[in-house]
Amino acid sequence: MRAIDFGFFRQLVLRQIRQDYLENLTGFAWLVLQPLLLLSVYSFVFTQIFKARVIDSGDVGFVPYLAVAFWPWTAFSEAILKATGAISSNAELVSKVAFANELLPLATVTATFLMHGVGFLAVLLVLQLLGTTLHWLLLPYVVLLMVLLWLFACGIALFTSSLQVFVRDVAQILPPLMTFWFFTTPILYSVAMLPPSLSRVMSLNPMTWFVVQLRESLLLGSVTVNMGSLLALVLAPLTLFAGLRWFRKFSGHFEDFL
Repeated sequence: MRAIDFGFFRQLVLRQIRQDYLENLTGFAWLVLQPLLLLSVYSFVFTQIFKARVIDSGDVGFVPYLAVAFWPWTAFSEAILKATGAISSNAELVSKVAFANELLPLATVTATFLMHGVGFLAVLLVLQLLGTTLHWLLLPYVVLLMVLLWLFACGIALFTSSLQVFVRDVAQILPPLMTFWFFTTPILYSVAMLPPSLSRVMSLNPMTWFVVQLRESLLLGSVTVNMGSLLALVLAPLTLFAGLRWFRKFSGHFEDFL
C-alpha cells in the first residue's frame, strides 16, 4: 500500500476550499443558500400543500425534522458528484506530477464535508434560536456519524472518479441516480409512514440508518445501538478500503485516457 503524503493532502483540501467557496462571494453564499432554498421549497410543499405530519417526530416540527437530515445528505451527495470529475478535471496535474492520484477525489470529498459541516452547525444554531430543542450533549455522537458518512462518501467517490476516466457518461448518469437515492431515503418522510414490507426494504438503504440516527440523537436525545449500527461501523471503512483498492488497480492507466 502506498503511503499518503498528508501535507500534500492538506494543501489539496485547502485549494479545493478556495476554488469552490472562498475565491468568490457567490461560491460561499451558494453553499448556504442552495440548501436553504431547497429546504424552503420542500417545507412549503409538504407543510402547506400536502399538510405533511411526521408520525414519529414527537413535538418536533417538520422543518427541523427535515433540516437535520437534509444538510448531511447535501454534503454527501455534493461531495460524490464533485469528486467524480476530480481526476478528469486535473488531467494536467495527474500527467505531469507523480503523486497518489486518489488524493484528488479524497480532497474534494473532505473539502465539501468541511464546508457543509460549517453550514450544518449554523443551521442547528438557527433552529435552536427559533425554539427547536436540540440535544447538544450528543454532538460528539453526531460528529462520529458525520465521520462515518465521510468515509462512506470517500469510498464511493473513489469508485466513481476512477470509472469516469474510462466511461465519461458517468458524470451524466450519476446526478439522476443520486436524486433517486434521495427520494428512496427517508429524508422527506418517516420510515414509520411506510408499509411494513416497504419499510423492510428501506432498511437495506445504508443512508436510512444515518438519517434515523441523526434525528434521534439531535432531536429526540436518544442513541439506538443495534445491528444497523454495527453494520454501519463496518460498511463505511469497508467501502473506503474497497474503493481504494479499485482506484489503485486502474490508476496506472489514467494517463492513457485523459
